[in-house]
Amino acid sequence: MKIRRIPIALRLFLTVLLTTLVITTVSLGVLHWTMQKNFARYVADVEMQKLDQVIANLAGVYHVYHDWGNAIQAQILQIEGDAAADDYDKLSRWWLRRQYDIALQQQYFEVNSLLNVTPHLDDKASQQKKTLNQEELRIIEMNLPSEYQPFDGLKFPLGANSNNVLRTDKKSEAGTPNFVQNSSKKKQFISMPDRLGLSSRLSLYDANKQFVVGEISDVPVSYRPIVVNHKVVGYLGLKPVLSQDDALSINFFSNQKRYLLLIYALTLISSLIAALLLATYFKKPIQRLLNATRELTKGHYQHQVKINRNDELGDLSNEINQLAVILDQHEQSRRQWVADTSHELKTPLAVLQAQIEAMQDGIRKPTATHFEAMLRQVTSLKKLTQDLADLAQAEAQQLSCYFAPVNPWQVILQEVDNFKPKFEQADLSVSIEGEGTRLQLDIDRFKQIMVNLLGNSVRYTEAGGQIHIHTEQTATHWSVMVDDSPFGLTDVQLARLGERFYRVDDSRTRSTGGTGLGLALSVKIAQALGGELSFEHSPLGGLRCKLTFPKQLNS
Repeated sequence: MKIRRIPIALRLFLTVLLTTLVITTVSLGVLHWTMQKNFARYVADVEMQKLDQVIANLAGVYHVYHDWGNAIQAQILQIEGDAAADDYDKLSRWWLRRQYDIALQQQYFEVNSLLNVTPHLDDKASQQKKTLNQEELRIIEMNLPSEYQPFDGLKFPLGANSNNVLRTDKKSEAGTPNFVQNSSKKKQFISMPDRLGLSSRLSLYDANKQFVVGEISDVPVSYRPIVVNHKVVGYLGLKPVLSQDDALSINFFSNQKRYLLLIYALTLISSLIAALLLATYFKKPIQRLLNATRELTKGHYQHQVKINRNDELGDLSNEINQLAVILDQHEQSRRQWVADTSHELKTPLAVLQAQIEAMQDGIRKPTATHFEAMLRQVTSLKKLTQDLADLAQAEAQQLSCYFAPVNPWQVILQEVDNFKPKFEQADLSVSIEGEGTRLQLDIDRFKQIMVNLLGNSVRYTEAGGQIHIHTEQTATHWSVMVDDSPFGLTDVQLARLGERFYRVDDSRTRSTGGTGLGLALSVKIAQALGGELSFEHSPLGGLRCKLTFPKQLNS
């Protein structure tokens, strides 16, 4: 079954977009739900703070009559005249509204009296609304009602006077009372503007929150306690101005939904743009990295990725560039290896071929001397192939080593003794001094290094020269140094020591059987054993080979 491939840029685009949409949807949904649930209650609680005067008056009324029913009945009976059948019910229903009107009048009179006496206390307010003159204040004071006699000036039957109880429908100027003319000497009813419409939403409850009078509400209302002598005697309830059924609430929440939908649409568009930019931002460097890997698989190791970023993608591009450089170096080394190996194998094979062809043509007779010369060429080829195999294993870190406790100084003394005939043949004097220690080494590999170092000194030291072998050690390292006298090396030649097939003097090395691999192989073997082989100028005028091993390898 073939699975459809989805580009990473598309995945990133969809991830950012869907994540933003989910967060936005949930957030706006919770916001809308919370607003519908709590905003109406919040508005009612804020409005309740404007009813302090009403609550204070109701507390005074209860303190006088000691019962809400008694208070309402007593104040209704104060009205002169004969009551109609429905007068008591009508007045009882509107009794709480009249208490609210009284509180408004009282508060309005207090505010305007204070402004007239000390207008500097509220300059801003006095500039925004008209301050009553003395005559208007006198009229309000004269007709200022009492919360204990809320129906002063009314007569039964209500009839035409019912508007004095009900709120007038005439709109007055904002902040200005509506004076009702009355020739009677009784107090006039002064209609105060109820801009918040609180009077039509008030209800009174007893101490047990049982409905007493006012507007019955089928929705939860906000309560404020009425306290007399530190005891709750009732509650003033206020119906929320916003509900699920009234037109004002529906209009309000409709507007909020439109705003939320607008925010949602803007968020969607912003998310689309942000996700697209983000996907593009990551797609371009990823595409460049993909193209770079394709070039590397084709063998184009000179290809470089150009990404200037200070993040993981930038680090990855740098690593790919470094990998390309290493692969190019390895490719060049491989080609050089093949070329050098082919060249080194070609010479002894050509010599063998020439000798065999001469014997076949009868030019050279198959004597023991000729066979000995051919055997030397075969031995040289065998040593060359073995060195190549060992070097290849060492460079691949696959060289077999068998570690055991070894005293390297004893091995050195043995190999120097084995080389005495060669030293004498080359007319070289050898001096040796030092001391050993216990190291974890492969004794055969260590011997191989020392044989290469001693053999190199024999080949490149002039007759009558000298070789000095000595050791030095610290608390952490043990070293052996092989110094020889001229021929010396230049700095350039010294820097190239350890390269494959590099010979300081090619003709001299070939005449003595050198392959150009001894020092290179010795460097790799030393690394495999945990040590280091370095080269520097010798105080004797020739070459110093320094072989160092850490003592941490001791058993």
